Amino acid sequence: MFSEGASTLVGAVGKVLDNVITTKEEKQTLDNEIVKAEMQYNLDMKKLSNEEQAMIIGDIGNARNREIQVQASETATKLSKNVSPYLALGTTVLTFSLFFILIFKSEIIPDDKKDIILYILGVLSASLTQIYSYYFGSSAGSAEKSKAINSLNK
Repeated sequence: MFSEGASTLVGAVGKVLDNVITTKEEKQTLDNEIVKAEMQYNLDMKKLSNEEQAMIIGDIGNARNREIQVQASETATKLSKNVSPYLALGTTVLTFSLFFILIFKSEIIPDDKKDIILYILGVLSASLTQIYSYYFGSSAGSAEKSKAINSLNK
């Protein structure tokens, strides 16, 4: 998105400068400077993207390390060790229960409440996707993470 905007801007500036610059050497020098600036801009955008990916990966790693520390801690309570699995299991059961009710027992839901139930089911479905990604990983996330790690290593 940004590189397209930069290309458009460079093209517009180039057209204006064609009318102002008189010699071929001046035009070539300016063209070289514009290309150099555009390349630097693209490089800076790649660096920012890599930094953002590194922060995301670091955040995920910190969350996983925290989970490991809580599970390994002798002083952690049973609730603190199990709150994530309990919430995940509860969300899964609730989501599938609502799906079951909507598919097989929809007559027990009043018509004026169906929209609310569908909205809640949408939120729960999105949460369920995140839960499954957390516990089982996601192929898209894994591919993106591998690509980010490879780019950071270069």
